[in-house]
Amino acid sequence: MTERKKFRYEYPLTEPHFIAATHVKAVATYIKRTYPHNYDEVLPTLVEIPDWPEFWKVLGDDGRALPRSQR
Repeated sequence: MTERKKFRYEYPLTEPHFIAATHVKAVATYIKRTYPHNYDEVLPTLVEIPDWPEFWKVLGDDGRALPRSQR
């Protein structure tokens, strides 16, 4: 399985959304589909991030939260 990269975008401004995808083109397509009338305002806020924000939980296959060192 291809590893997913993590991305962040804002819409409306100052309201962050986090998404994971295998490549940025998939995220751009998603944004164009989700915000068809103003994607040109949303797309410039898209950035790749190294990891999920601290408050997001990452779960293992058993449904338990993984420690940050095992993510």
